[in-house]
Amino acid sequence: MVEKKTLAILIGTLVVVAGLVYFGLQDAPQTNDDPNATVYYYGEGCPHCKVVNEFLEANNIAEKVSFEKKEVWYDKDNAWEMAQRAKVCGIAPEGMGVPFVYADGKCLVGEPDVMSFFKTKSGIESDAAAETQK
Repeated sequence: MVEKKTLAILIGTLVVVAGLVYFGLQDAPQTNDDPNATVYYYGEGCPHCKVVNEFLEANNIAEKVSFEKKEVWYDKDNAWEMAQRAKVCGIAPEGMGVPFVYADGKCLVGEPDVMSFFKTKSGIESDAAAETQK
């Protein structure tokens, strides 16, 4: 009798846990898992992001490089997505920050790396190198 009761409790618990996991996953925002996607994550009010944003605008980077721009400090879905990208790249939560770029299946964190990425992708670095060789 005790075995049947224990088995019923165990099965009931498994059903509840499976339901919570299933419905919890349904609420999670979906990411664009395209490994070739380029996404620039920034925080509204972040001084480093401001420098990157000014660079992007001054150099018309959006016309040269295809990328999505997503704010993460006030948009929880974007923040969640960035955290998932960082996790894929093996970046611990304490190592995460903005500006942050996810591109070609890789993550870049911080103003210098993000700026370098956009300079290279837009051809600005190669233009500068050609000028110094003249």
